[in-house]
Amino acid sequence: MNTSQKIQALNRLLEKSKDVKVEDSSDPEFQSWKNFCERTFIKIFGEKSKEVEQISSLIFFYNPSIGFLGADYSAEHLRRFREDFAILIKTINLLIEEFKEMSDESENKPESLPKTIEKIFISHSSQDKLIVEELIDLLESMDIKPSQIFCSSFDGYGIPLGANFLEAIKEEIGKSVLVLFVLSENFYNSPVCLCEMGATWVLSRENIPIIVPPFTFEKIKGVIPLTQGLAINDKLKLNLLRDKISEMFGIAPQPMSSWERKRDRAMVRLNQKIQNA
Repeated sequence: MNTSQKIQALNRLLEKSKDVKVEDSSDPEFQSWKNFCERTFIKIFGEKSKEVEQISSLIFFYNPSIGFLGADYSAEHLRRFREDFAILIKTINLLIEEFKEMSDESENKPESLPKTIEKIFISHSSQDKLIVEELIDLLESMDIKPSQIFCSSFDGYGIPLGANFLEAIKEEIGKSVLVLFVLSENFYNSPVCLCEMGATWVLSRENIPIIVPPFTFEKIKGVIPLTQGLAINDKLKLNLLRDKISEMFGIAPQPMSSWERKRDRAMVRLNQKIQNA
């Protein structure tokens, strides 16, 4: 079922609730409506969903003809019936509103944005491979495809077997490429990495320095401009990086809640690897 069909199904439940004229859990009209609600919830959310579990937990018990040990509990039973009935109606209305919001977001979401960049080149030290792996996962969480990432430390992201390494880098940087410099003590102490950084900085259209703590921008100050730099474990700056990359690649970004969940999981792994480095 698509979002529109789910909204229609839930609205039918509200319409059918008007047929319940008698406040009695044994009333045939009520029983028919309650069963209809359960079947609809199972279709929309699945048999083992929390939504179905919630509706199953409602008691709705009230029968005005029943007494117990000579005492009349009908007032309490009626209160419970009305309370559970109101809970279910409110739940249905809230779900309709939630699906409407999802539908509005989908309709307002631009299908494509103008592209300015086609690929990302990650300049890094091979000794920081484990940390760079988390950066790749973050990029893919931004809907960047593996084929759009050039990173020589990983199969599927680097140069083809048998290709010349330097020529491959030169060819990649000559395209519409964003270069991410993963700067660390390992990077700074490697003449090859510094040489690569100098070359790619000149050739690339866009570049962003990303530092790996405890390395700081101060250690490389004056070598390259650092106005766009960020720390690899800075959550807020990673949000900005996500927005920038989405704009560059013409990608309509995922909902923020989905992205932040993936980002936070990566942060746990990243901080652990930084501590163990």
